[in-house]
Amino acid sequence: MKKFRFRYESVLKMRMDTAERIKNELAKWIAKRQSLLDELTDLNDKSHQYDLHVEDILLNGDQFGERSNIAQSKQYYKQHKLIISAEIKRVEQIIKEVQEKLVEAMKERKVMDKLKEKAFQEFVDAINEADAKLIEEVVNYSNNKKNGE
Repeated sequence: MKKFRFRYESVLKMRMDTAERIKNELAKWIAKRQSLLDELTDLNDKSHQYDLHVEDILLNGDQFGERSNIAQSKQYYKQHKLIISAEIKRVEQIIKEVQEKLVEAMKERKVMDKLKEKAFQEFVDAINEADAKLIEEVVNYSNNKKNGE
């Protein structure tokens, strides 16, 4: 019996590989965003702890020069939070772009899958038609042989 072979199997495989590559890229960017979010959370926790430390210093009295250190430290936390937030926004934009590329790649893959399904159905129909034709010929031959022809 004849085996089904899809004519554009290499194109389908290429599109599947492309979709898989884009999925991996998306996963990489999502992991990067998550690490930045974790870093921001950690920075917020440290900032909060530092604020509690500053309150304690101010309640117990501060020494000369400590206020400038406090201001510098608060400025550091503020700037670092802004930098991380900007990086998160940049990564989220990249994630959106990669998601759009993935949608397009999946559409292209689906088109090839539909073509493969259609080609397979045509193959099955051709096999069924050939079988029906063979059965009809056998029946006609048997009937003709019985009739003496």
